[in-house]
Formats: sequence, structure tokens, C-alpha cells
Amino acid sequence: MKKKLSYQNIEVGEELGKKEVLITDEMIRACADAIETKHPWYFEDSPFGGRIAPPTIFDNDTLRMLDENYDRFGSIHTRQVWEFKNPAKLGKRITLNARIIDKYIKRGRGYVTMELAAIDEDGLEICRGRHTSLISLEKGTGK
Repeated sequence: MKKKLSYQNIEVGEELGKKEVLITDEMIRACADAIETKHPWYFEDSPFGGRIAPPTIFDNDTLRMLDENYDRFGSIHTRQVWEFKNPAKLGKRITLNARIIDKYIKRGRGYVTMELAAIDEDGLEICRGRHTSLISLEKGTGK
């Protein structure tokens, strides 16, 4: 049973999960279409030795992994930071790890920060992203 997503239920250090993803042609095309790009590296060869995925291919995975653990009816996205280190190549298996890295109260509102790390099958770090969302505080508690 999923927990209710609230400031009180979130624990810093909590692992949201691990997921293995195979970078497929369909994934690359869907992501490229979503960001409205026709960059040839996504459809042909690239200087990285084959086709690559758009860097933002894992953009929604942090929230998907949060949703596997918590009953979330939306949240307000307040900040996102990505560090792109290496391209995700077509045909590579990527392991995604997500966890809660911070929670805090600012101006009477609760915030949670999650981090997603993507590592390919060769141990190469693809990217690391931090996603901060506004989440509810239990009424009357102030915390």
C-alpha cells in the first residue's frame, strides 16, 4: 500500500527505487518528438559512436519512481537541476536510482528534493538530476 505524499511521511535518505531501462529506438523517437527536435544525433550517427538519446530522456522518471511509493495527486514543481555527463546510447542498459535527499520548510510550505542517478551497463555515469517539489504539510502542525 502506498503512503500518502506529505511532508511528515517523507524521510531524507529514503530510497525510491532502482529501475533498469534499455534505450530503444522507440524511446529516443518519443523523447525527441516530445521536445520537438530533429537533431541528427538522435536519428543517425553521432560523434559518440552511434545514436544517442536526448539528454532529458529521464526527465520524468524521478516522479514516476516517487509515484511507485507514494499516493501523489500532483505536486508543484519548484526547481530542477541536471548534470549531464555522458550520452545515453541506443541499445545500452541504464540503471536509474532515485532517493530523497532533502526536505525543508520555507515560508510555511513543505518542500522535498529527490535525486536521480543514471549509470549505464559499463559503469559510466550518464546524468544526475535533482527535482524539488512543493508538498503538503499536515494542517495545524506547521511541520
